[in-house]
Amino acid sequence: MFTNQIKIMLYVTNVEESSQFWQKIGFVEKERDAVDGTLVVEVGPSDSSDTSIVLYDLAFIQKHSPEVAGNTPSLMFFSDDIVSLYKKMKDAGVRVGEMVQLPTGLVFNFADNDENYFAVSGQ
Repeated sequence: MFTNQIKIMLYVTNVEESSQFWQKIGFVEKERDAVDGTLVVEVGPSDSSDTSIVLYDLAFIQKHSPEVAGNTPSLMFFSDDIVSLYKKMKDAGVRVGEMVQLPTGLVFNFADNDENYFAVSGQ
Protein backbone atom coordinates (compact mmCIF):
# COMPACT_ATOMS: atom_id res chain seq x y z
CA MET A 1 0.00 0.00 0.00
CA PHE A 2 1.10 3.56 -0.67
CA THR A 3 1.46 6.14 2.09
CA ASN A 4 0.59 9.86 1.95
CA GLN A 5 4.25 10.79 1.55
CA ILE A 6 5.21 11.95 -1.94
CA LYS A 7 8.63 13.19 -3.06
CA ILE A 8 8.93 14.77 -6.48
CA MET A 9 12.37 14.72 -8.06
CA LEU A 10 13.31 17.92 -9.86
CA TYR A 11 16.55 18.03 -11.85
CA VAL A 12 18.15 21.49 -11.79
CA THR A 13 21.34 23.14 -13.01
CA ASN A 14 22.29 24.51 -9.58
CA VAL A 15 20.86 22.82 -6.49
CA GLU A 16 21.91 25.61 -4.11
CA GLU A 17 20.30 28.34 -6.25
CA SER A 18 17.17 26.26 -6.69
CA SER A 19 16.88 25.69 -2.95
CA GLN A 20 17.19 29.45 -2.41
CA PHE A 21 14.51 30.05 -5.07
CA TRP A 22 12.00 27.70 -3.42
CA GLN A 23 12.72 29.19 0.01
CA LYS A 24 12.21 32.69 -1.43
CA ILE A 25 8.63 31.77 -2.36
CA GLY A 26 7.82 30.25 1.03
CA PHE A 27 9.08 26.67 1.02
CA VAL A 28 11.36 25.37 3.78
CA GLU A 29 14.48 23.29 3.43
CA LYS A 30 13.71 19.94 5.02
CA GLU A 31 16.93 18.05 4.36
CA ARG A 32 20.36 18.53 2.78
CA ASP A 33 22.68 15.65 1.90
CA ALA A 34 25.63 14.76 -0.29
CA VAL A 35 24.88 11.73 -2.46
CA ASP A 36 27.80 10.28 -4.40
CA GLY A 37 29.59 13.63 -4.16
CA THR A 38 26.69 15.79 -5.31
CA LEU A 39 24.36 18.03 -3.28
CA VAL A 40 20.74 16.90 -2.88
CA VAL A 41 18.23 19.19 -1.14
CA GLU A 42 14.65 18.43 -0.11
CA VAL A 43 12.22 21.37 0.14
CA GLY A 44 8.55 21.44 1.06
CA PRO A 45 5.68 23.82 1.78
CA SER A 46 6.27 23.21 5.52
CA ASP A 47 8.36 21.04 7.82
CA SER A 48 5.37 18.74 8.34
CA SER A 49 4.25 18.48 4.71
CA ASP A 50 3.86 14.97 3.31
CA THR A 51 4.84 16.25 -0.14
CA SER A 52 8.35 17.45 -0.94
CA ILE A 53 10.45 18.44 -3.91
CA VAL A 54 13.88 16.82 -3.99
CA LEU A 55 16.38 18.89 -5.95
CA TYR A 56 19.02 16.89 -7.82
CA ASP A 57 21.91 18.16 -9.91
CA LEU A 58 20.93 17.82 -13.58
CA ALA A 59 24.50 17.00 -14.73
CA PHE A 60 24.69 14.19 -12.18
CA ILE A 61 21.36 12.75 -13.37
CA GLN A 62 22.38 13.09 -17.03
CA LYS A 63 25.47 11.03 -16.26
CA HIS A 64 23.83 8.36 -14.09
CA SER A 65 20.22 8.19 -15.41
CA PRO A 66 20.12 9.98 -18.78
CA GLU A 67 16.74 8.46 -19.64
CA VAL A 68 14.98 10.66 -17.03
CA ALA A 69 17.13 13.80 -17.16
CA GLY A 70 14.92 15.78 -19.56
CA ASN A 71 11.62 15.19 -17.82
CA THR A 72 10.38 18.17 -15.79
CA PRO A 73 7.23 17.30 -13.84
CA SER A 74 4.14 19.40 -14.43
CA LEU A 75 3.15 20.49 -10.94
CA MET A 76 0.01 22.24 -9.72
CA PHE A 77 0.30 23.88 -6.31
CA PHE A 78 -2.67 25.07 -4.26
CA SER A 79 -3.02 28.16 -2.09
CA ASP A 80 -5.70 29.30 0.36
CA ASP A 81 -4.65 32.94 -0.28
CA ILE A 82 -3.60 33.00 -3.93
CA VAL A 83 -3.73 36.79 -4.27
CA SER A 84 -1.24 37.31 -1.43
CA LEU A 85 0.99 34.53 -2.75
CA TYR A 86 0.95 36.06 -6.23
CA LYS A 87 1.94 39.47 -4.81
CA LYS A 88 4.67 37.91 -2.62
CA MET A 89 6.15 36.10 -5.62
CA LYS A 90 6.05 39.22 -7.82
CA ASP A 91 7.65 41.29 -5.06
CA ALA A 92 10.39 38.64 -4.75
CA GLY A 93 11.21 38.99 -8.44
CA VAL A 94 9.75 35.65 -9.50
CA ARG A 95 8.58 35.49 -13.11
CA VAL A 96 4.81 35.01 -12.82
CA GLY A 97 2.16 34.79 -15.50
CA GLU A 98 -1.13 36.63 -15.50
CA MET A 99 -3.61 35.53 -12.87
CA VAL A 100 -6.81 34.30 -14.53
CA GLN A 101 -10.23 33.41 -13.19
CA LEU A 102 -11.40 29.91 -14.09
CA PRO A 103 -14.66 28.25 -13.00
CA THR A 104 -12.67 26.40 -10.33
CA GLY A 105 -10.90 29.52 -8.97
CA LEU A 106 -7.91 31.71 -9.70
CA VAL A 107 -4.84 30.32 -11.46
CA PHE A 108 -1.39 31.62 -12.40
CA ASN A 109 1.92 30.10 -13.42
CA PHE A 110 5.49 30.88 -12.41
CA ALA A 111 9.00 29.98 -13.50
CA ASP A 112 11.85 28.81 -11.31
CA ASN A 113 15.51 29.76 -11.83
CA ASP A 114 15.84 27.01 -14.50
CA GLU A 115 12.78 28.33 -16.38
CA ASN A 116 10.64 25.35 -15.41
CA TYR A 117 7.02 26.46 -15.26
CA PHE A 118 4.58 25.46 -12.53
CA ALA A 119 0.97 26.42 -11.79
CA VAL A 120 -0.83 27.65 -8.69
CA SER A 121 -4.58 27.38 -8.14
CA GLY A 122 -6.67 28.73 -5.29
CA GLN A 123 -9.16 31.20 -3.95
